[in-house]
Amino acid sequence: MSFLQSLILGIVQGLTEFLPVSSSAHLVLVPFLLKWNIPESQVFPFDVLVQLGTLLAVIVYFWKDLWAILKAFFSGLAKRKPFEDANARMGWYLILATIPAGLAGLLLKDKVEAAFNSPRMTAWFLVGTAAMLLLAEFFSRRSRKLDDLKWFDALWIGLFQAVSIFPGVSRSGSTITGGMTRHLDRPSAARFSFLMSIPVMIAAGLVSVLDLFDVPNLGAFLPKILLGFVAAAVVGYLSIHWLLSFLNKRSLVWFAAYCILLAAIVLLVSGVRASTPAIVEPTTAPMTASTDVPAQAPQAGSTASSDPNQVDVQYTAALDWLTPQMSACAELISDASLFTTQVAADVTIPPTDTILLRLAPVAEFNGMSAQIGEQTIVVAVNPANTLTSLTTDLARKLFSGRIATWQAAYKACSSCFSAKPPDEIAKSAPTLHFYLAGDEFQAQFEQIVMGGMPLALSSGVVMPSSLAMRQALADAPAGIGLLPSSAVDGAVKSVELTGLDPASLVLPIISLSVDYPRDADSIWLTCISESLFQ
Repeated sequence: MSFLQSLILGIVQGLTEFLPVSSSAHLVLVPFLLKWNIPESQVFPFDVLVQLGTLLAVIVYFWKDLWAILKAFFSGLAKRKPFEDANARMGWYLILATIPAGLAGLLLKDKVEAAFNSPRMTAWFLVGTAAMLLLAEFFSRRSRKLDDLKWFDALWIGLFQAVSIFPGVSRSGSTITGGMTRHLDRPSAARFSFLMSIPVMIAAGLVSVLDLFDVPNLGAFLPKILLGFVAAAVVGYLSIHWLLSFLNKRSLVWFAAYCILLAAIVLLVSGVRASTPAIVEPTTAPMTASTDVPAQAPQAGSTASSDPNQVDVQYTAALDWLTPQMSACAELISDASLFTTQVAADVTIPPTDTILLRLAPVAEFNGMSAQIGEQTIVVAVNPANTLTSLTTDLARKLFSGRIATWQAAYKACSSCFSAKPPDEIAKSAPTLHFYLAGDEFQAQFEQIVMGGMPLALSSGVVMPSSLAMRQALADAPAGIGLLPSSAVDGAVKSVELTGLDPASLVLPIISLSVDYPRDADSIWLTCISESLFQ
């Protein structure tokens, strides 16, 4: 993260924390729309401290009110008349209004974290915010003042605050809506909304600040975070003052229109990006073969040969661990050579007289296809790591970049480790290893394990193949990645994924050819299949 990005996001946080347009949505959507690849390890500490900046803003702005409430609250407790004074009652109302959000945060924690990784879901929640603001405007009589607040009003508004734990649902928008549906006027609803934000923000800040100590290299990143903190505090103070003045004379419809417009832009941009395929250049790789059956690396622009004594094979990067078996099986073919090409995962139709080996079947293929084996998706780590198993929740946090260090992973699930990780690993951030976009294993892992959540590709190390992945994990004590089960050897170790059907992690190895395999091809395929099922 640069200083400019920190400044911009701090201003965005300060503006949108109190305006009814969702600050959490803007912290997700601004980097998405501007294509900022901010490392996940920096996103967490930044979000924590800029929110503390807006907490400082609201405390400073309402300091006189807060002091009066605190004095009356504790005086009422000391006199055993806790509800006698209006300010003391306000203190109890703020506590009551905070309870639903606290319970919602505990019960819906996983779903909320998944939503924070989805700009499209955030956009739809923005539409929900707009709907609430319109509800408040058109179905409220706006006939009551803050002095008329009762305990049921506070609880009701607290229920609206509970909904705002999702990114895109504005906390101020939902609580102002809650107040106005109890017929408070706009300024009174907004004032109570700002006051009730303080205990929630303090609680969230205290929990999050404790986790900051696990963030690697926090000291080096701290100056940039502090810039965002100051920007959020200053702009947040000004936005509170502006909004209270605005609501004296104008409605919430303008904010509803803004939320709908922003959601439409995000959905449009997301749709355009999704429909634009990423361009991945195919790579070629010679196979290691015996001197009797030499492997040949294809030249640029070369095509498959029609030589009946040549076995032409294409294979995807996820199957490069199979190359020794390919070479060994080629020795069974008399007077033949093996011609191999490694291709991108999106190649689904082989040239004539060529065999394509890939993971997972291809829909709507009119040629010859057969399953010659299968492989299981395995999470792999360095043998020095004491990690032995992964719950779905911990796997999602790790592979989406939301675990700052291995020590934090151990705290989250100590039973997932055989022992506490060694200090050199515990203090390190998990080094995430990924494949190129479209990899068959990775796509299946995202669907089954991640539940559709994206991987933290911006903060990971991209590997061109499974063999490269295995070597990288062997050299990285803090590394974690995905491997085919047959690629696991003594250099790395596999980690059990718990709470999942094992069959969902198995992918078939498919042989595809336009025509029925020739004699040499058929012999070679039979040998490969037998080696896989041994």
